[in-house]
Amino acid sequence: MSRQQEPIRQHPSVGDTVTIVHRVAAPADALVQPRPPLDSLLATVVGPPAVEREGDSVRIAYTVSVWSPGQHRLTIPGPVLLHADGRVDTLADSRVLLDVASVLPTGVAAESLPVRQARPWVARAETSLFPFAVLLLPVLLLLAAVALWWRRRGPEMTSRVMTGTPIGAHLDRIIAWREVGEPALAVDHLGGLLPETPAAATWRERVAAVRFRADGQSELSALLDEGIALLDSQDGTA
Repeated sequence: MSRQQEPIRQHPSVGDTVTIVHRVAAPADALVQPRPPLDSLLATVVGPPAVEREGDSVRIAYTVSVWSPGQHRLTIPGPVLLHADGRVDTLADSRVLLDVASVLPTGVAAESLPVRQARPWVARAETSLFPFAVLLLPVLLLLAAVALWWRRRGPEMTSRVMTGTPIGAHLDRIIAWREVGEPALAVDHLGGLLPETPAAATWRERVAAVRFRADGQSELSALLDEGIALLDSQDGTA
């Protein structure tokens, strides 16, 4: 037989949340399925019941909020036991005596009490520039550090190609690459030999436009001749 906890008298006030504990005896291999009380003008269930096994019994805790003043008897439906062999037992209901106290003044009719006016809205936030001022100082310091680093790092280094090898040796290699059908490799090498001048920059842009085109071999050969002439003129100037 399943044993149930004796009714317990509780003394909450209207609007209070109380916990009602119900203990039932259940075999170790049985599953206990609680059935919470239905919401009514007397009480409202707050959340699902909490089930905890305590030895040979199961503790079921119901959290409810009470709303009606006076003495009441709250009926809690009996839980359902699911046995391992498939049997299902529904236990008897339990009853809890509630003595709910009123929050209104004693001895005064509710109809005679004045209705309080609604309270004003509470401001959720205040507009302030203080957070921006706090963040502004680190940002200004970071910008100053970046500007100082930028000024102290010096001019950018320009890449210069193998100045230790005579230009003639480079030209022989470039012409050999063109003769074996590698004008792209030749113009790449030549582009590194040319100095950083406006004419050389224009030549490099024209090479980049046709460098990877499948039908650009003839144009690369013509640009190669122009680049060699440009290198000769720059070398003669130097």
